[in-house]
Amino acid sequence: MTLYALPPGTDFARNFSSGFWARYGARPAAEIAQIQILLNNRRSLRAVEDALLQGAPAAALLPRLQVLAELGADPLGHADLPPQIDPLRRDLRLTRLVERYLETEGAERTAPPAAAPDMARALASLLDELDEEGIDAKALDNATNGEHAEHWARTLAFMELIRTHWPAIAAEAEGGALGPKDRQRKVIEAQIATWKSAPPKHPVIAAASTGSVATTALMLAAIAELPNGAVVMPGFDRQLDPQIWQTLADGSCPEHPQAPFLRLLSLSGAAPDGIEDWVTQPAPGPRLNLLHQALRPAPVTDAWHQAAPVLKPDLTEATADVTLLEAPGLRQEAAAIALATRRALETPERTVLILTQDAGLARRITAELARFRIEPDDSLGKPLAQSAPGVFLRLIAEISAGRSGAVRLAGLLHHPLMRPGLSRREHLALTRRYDRLVLRQRAIDPDSGALPDWPEDAQNLPEGAQDWLNAIRDALSPLAEAMAARASLAELAAAHIAAATALSQPDRENPAEVWQGTPGQASEALMARLSRAADAFGPGAVADYPGLLLTLMRSEEIRPEGQTPHPRVLLQSPREARVSRGDLVILAGLNEGGWPRVPAPDPWLSRPMRAAIGLPMPERLIGLSAHDFLQASAAGEVVLSRALKVDGAPSVASRWLIRLETLIAGVDAAETSPTLAAMRARGQELLDLAAHTHLPDEDLIKALPRAARPSPTPPVEARPKTLSVTQVETLVRDAYAIYACKILKLEPLDPLGQSTDYRDRGILIHEVMERFTKATPGPLPENADSILMAEADAVLREQIPFADMRRIWRARIARFARWFLEGEEQRRADRQTTSVEIKGQMVLPQPPGFTVTARADRIDLMSDGGAAIYDYKAGAPPTRSQIDAGFNQQLHLQAAILAEGGFEGLERAHAHLGAYLGLTGSGEGGREVAVRDLASDIQDHLDRLQVLLGHFMRQETGYTARSRVKHLTESGDYDHLARFGEWEAGDD
Repeated sequence: MTLYALPPGTDFARNFSSGFWARYGARPAAEIAQIQILLNNRRSLRAVEDALLQGAPAAALLPRLQVLAELGADPLGHADLPPQIDPLRRDLRLTRLVERYLETEGAERTAPPAAAPDMARALASLLDELDEEGIDAKALDNATNGEHAEHWARTLAFMELIRTHWPAIAAEAEGGALGPKDRQRKVIEAQIATWKSAPPKHPVIAAASTGSVATTALMLAAIAELPNGAVVMPGFDRQLDPQIWQTLADGSCPEHPQAPFLRLLSLSGAAPDGIEDWVTQPAPGPRLNLLHQALRPAPVTDAWHQAAPVLKPDLTEATADVTLLEAPGLRQEAAAIALATRRALETPERTVLILTQDAGLARRITAELARFRIEPDDSLGKPLAQSAPGVFLRLIAEISAGRSGAVRLAGLLHHPLMRPGLSRREHLALTRRYDRLVLRQRAIDPDSGALPDWPEDAQNLPEGAQDWLNAIRDALSPLAEAMAARASLAELAAAHIAAATALSQPDRENPAEVWQGTPGQASEALMARLSRAADAFGPGAVADYPGLLLTLMRSEEIRPEGQTPHPRVLLQSPREARVSRGDLVILAGLNEGGWPRVPAPDPWLSRPMRAAIGLPMPERLIGLSAHDFLQASAAGEVVLSRALKVDGAPSVASRWLIRLETLIAGVDAAETSPTLAAMRARGQELLDLAAHTHLPDEDLIKALPRAARPSPTPPVEARPKTLSVTQVETLVRDAYAIYACKILKLEPLDPLGQSTDYRDRGILIHEVMERFTKATPGPLPENADSILMAEADAVLREQIPFADMRRIWRARIARFARWFLEGEEQRRADRQTTSVEIKGQMVLPQPPGFTVTARADRIDLMSDGGAAIYDYKAGAPPTRSQIDAGFNQQLHLQAAILAEGGFEGLERAHAHLGAYLGLTGSGEGGREVAVRDLASDIQDHLDRLQVLLGHFMRQETGYTARSRVKHLTESGDYDHLARFGEWEAGDD
């Protein structure tokens, strides 16, 4: 056996190169070129290739480098075997199988058809696992011995898809093509058989692989048996305690960093103490000894007591270059990591390796590094679904499928790739107008699937506006029609490609923007593959085309389009870093669930079932992650980083970090560990410095005046001469809103996709009450409740496109209807006529010519010649103290207008009674605040109003923002314009 090892913490690529040239460097160049080296992935291949070039003793030919995991994908390798099936074709065929199964069984017993793509992907993963382990799918019959029989019976019925139907389909429809893992295994088995009959004369070396995967372990064991074979294992700990190896051999601790090697050791029959060093290595340093103990299997951690005296003398040296960074959140963590990177690069030739499992954290780190104009060599990539072309294609599919809504429509129209036959500037000009006049002016049914027309009363539309809208509709309609007609996948893909091209092509002379750049080319390649493989799905309709597209895009990773990555900064996943090393290594995102990632629950097989058919436990992945943690943290300068909160929720430190902290605290044997305190102090220093990088210059802060509450003083002639009775309260509470609305002529826009709010509810309730009052002009009829609810249903149908919202609001209307009708009979007792939604106005003597307008919800003329005025409120009515303080003067000012004969169609009358009716639908259903003797208080309120308006007719009077708001936490329509938040609500 020729098994070799490089210990944890070493630079694998450099040490492998050193050992390679020491063994084979004296050979002729032609012989060196014949040497075959198999690496575990592309990143390892590039790292080893670079190290071999740099370490070559002289000009030399390099050996043949191959990626072990790609042997099965090579169509020229072992051409006697059936070809590998296109993974996309397999996914499509499995998706179709699952769809038919779900249709047969029914959604109530299984899952909706839209779940088919994800379920098919899970089946494909199970197939790969079975093929990787060399287990026939029929072994699933033996996964249980009667336990959980009912659940397993349903699962086994579903598994019939891959036990019986899939093999038949693969044999007939795909010409016997093999799954990727199946062909990989067969290629490896064929290669092993060839080597046994005719061993190669040239050396064959496998490097950088742990052998945790079954097929890989077979290959490595076979290479180790070759006369000229060698296997070089990364991070193999030859000094590990034999007691730990015994514990690992029992299979009781698959999470240990050395557990991934057990399969290879078992196949090769090698003992851990029989593994040789690839190059001569010094004795393990204090850091590695500390990590050995910290990562002990749980059953043997009692040895920490005996190890503490041995570790204590070297503890300071072991942790001298270890920084523990515990940031409050992800933003602070990324900023501190960027700062640590920037500081390390100040030393010439110093390199930085950043490792993380979290792609979101990686993007944050990249953004923070951009502050220092550092672009890392990022190998993490991101799913195609999150790229600009991916989002563009998904929006087109969703809108064409009838899932439009204002948010999706705006997302498509504002998308940077959108330019339907126009320049980007021309398109954006029309988009902004359409956004304001259409998308933000009406509630759009999210299932309507159509682009609404321009408003009929729209004024001054730009030239070509209708042609622009028609062009977008024409581009989307073929795909929408194909989906509605339940067309085949091939037809959908063709229509989708055509729609994306038409919507992103400014003119016929220029190419479509959607297919440009690395993400665009990846999107074009995926859509082309989908078109070619569409026949695998069959002629039937696709249950959920947007869902299928999303599932396919999620599995496509694209690399960043970095033009000038920094040569000394790498940002990688831990697995890719097995052969990489940096002078500073940063392990980011060390939280449980992120590093290690908790294996996802198996949707098909429980742990006992997996064990019964010979599938490995999910904890195998944790062992690999632990191995990567040991490799990265064992040598050099290290930063162990985590965020105390993630997305606002407290996080739990990685299990390895907890073990390390616990061991260090125990070794220190002090109430407060000085070693941990020193590690944390170094991390806190980074956090403190990073906080300053996000602050402006101190001199600039001192030079800037403190933001003040805005109080503009426009010219008197520009100030409004007309206000409604409701705007009078706004003038008192937030005069800046009147300034913005009346003087600047700015109107608030509803947010995109906003569901109906209090204003909409107020409009709706007023409409319901107006219709009900007109429908029941005389005494209250016996079926008044039925009439009121019938009118409510009609208004809801007309104004609310959302069925769920209609049901909620109908229930609220029903609650306040009971309360309202209980008091309505008394309100109608002495009335003669009722006017609803009636307009009125009154010209004040002071300031001269100032007009107050009103729209009364309801005015009842009584038999004694008086009147009663009612105002409906969708929310809580004003309190008596608010009315007396002059904040709310609606009823009194309406009474004044009525006394002057200012309401259309009504004679002068004195209102003796008024009431605010809060039709909230909560509690008892509503609340009434009565205001009696309105007529006697009119003059007092008019005097107050004239003083208020006269005050604002003076040049020195400013329209102060939020001067007397009801609640400090309430928001106004113009708060953003007043830059509220830059000044304190309690200032002045």
